[in-house]
Amino acid sequence: MTLRSNLRRSVAAAYAAIGVVAALAPARVPELFGGTAGTPEARTEIRAVYAGIPLALAASLTGARGSTPADDAVLHTVAAASAGMAAARLAGCLVERRLTAWPTGAFLALEAALALASRVATRTPEGLRTP
Repeated sequence: MTLRSNLRRSVAAAYAAIGVVAALAPARVPELFGGTAGTPEARTEIRAVYAGIPLALAASLTGARGSTPADDAVLHTVAAASAGMAAARLAGCLVERRLTAWPTGAFLALEAALALASRVATRTPEGLRTP
């Protein structure tokens, strides 16, 4: 298995896990941050955004199995989306003047790691094998 493939699969698995949790237990998403999703509309919105987008990213990564320009475009898009989430989260912490290790810091680190892994995967030749 190649490094590129391992990175792509790892990022896809992380986004799939986030999406599945949000789809099956949408109230858990705001609970992590001290909020609630007390209405059907709120839970539907969480499913749409916090499940729909991560599951779409995971599916796109699953389909990007080679090293074609289209596959690279998927990896670049996921890297940009992940970096954007990390940057927006960091900006929010600066505005609020608060960054806690859990959950905000953990999600910031996860988003940054997913951005980095996706970006590294675009620069890794398909033939490079992992030990």
